Amino acid sequence: MFRVLALTEENGLYAGVRDFVKKDSGDIRIITYSSTVDLLEKFSAMHTDLVILDVDILDDQAIKLINILRSIKKDSRIMLILSKDKMAICSAAFSLGIVSYLVKPITTENLYEIISSVLLKH
Repeated sequence: MFRVLALTEENGLYAGVRDFVKKDSGDIRIITYSSTVDLLEKFSAMHTDLVILDVDILDDQAIKLINILRSIKKDSRIMLILSKDKMAICSAAFSLGIVSYLVKPITTENLYEIISSVLLKH
């Protein structure tokens, strides 16, 4: 089973992805957090296959959080979700090794497809 941690304020979107997972394979467990501290605590304590960060929540702290995640687990897979006006952060994040990104607005189907793609690719 794959474990995905997501920093988000859009819990409904991830609930929809969970529904897709149940219909499809059931092999992905998605845990959402609205707090960076909570996400870091769980990330440190458990095996994680993918971390999804909503850059709009983090704003200028996105790069700092990516660096912290990398310092804890160097090979962690990180994906970003962001609005068009945050693309500069995305460019900087690619230099830190993020695996993918999605630009808002996104649908449940888009999110499920990219999560599945990232998890099955590695």
